[in-house]
Amino acid sequence: MMNREETERAGRPEEDPRLWQMAGIDTAAGLEYAGEDGALYREILAEYISCIGEQAQAVEDALAAEDIENFTIMVHSLKSTSRTIGAQALSDRARELEEHAKRRNWEQILAKTPEVLADYRGLYAVIAPYCPPEEPEWEKRPADREAVAELLAGLWDNLEAYDSAGAEKAVETLLCYDLEEAFLAYLEELTAALGRFDYEGCRKIVRRWREVW
Repeated sequence: MMNREETERAGRPEEDPRLWQMAGIDTAAGLEYAGEDGALYREILAEYISCIGEQAQAVEDALAAEDIENFTIMVHSLKSTSRTIGAQALSDRARELEEHAKRRNWEQILAKTPEVLADYRGLYAVIAPYCPPEEPEWEKRPADREAVAELLAGLWDNLEAYDSAGAEKAVETLLCYDLEEAFLAYLEELTAALGRFDYEGCRKIVRRWREVW
């Protein structure tokens, strides 16, 4: 039987993954893989979303290069990691891509990969609210206007080049600055838009930010 503190903690969605509402993710299945350890499950989710930009870009690069060996390896990994967090539908679709890759069925690979990756990237916005980054042990940098402006210019270039990994890195760097609340709202919008693979939406946000910065 749980004591009072455990009962109260279990009733808060931010503490009990069983109460989380994450579209496309079966939290009960994810918890089972994590040995019913909520803290471990949160760590696994945080690690999963930290790799989305880089992994999705790597799959696209392998596809563009017609590198079937690396493509197969990466969609196999996507299948496994997605199943581990409880994203069974995405895992099943990655498994289908893996099977097509093994048969070198390029028609199906080219037709289905973009949608699978869009849904994969979309999980960032779904999961991120439940796995907030830990507060840094250091103080945030002062919001130097020139440095932030340079970062925004670089972010714009990343978006123009459809470089999701570079864009996410720029956003992470911007989070290190002590920004006013209005600009933090821009960062939240950017994070959500990047998770949806919405480059045009990201560009609109960056454009608004640069106009007032």
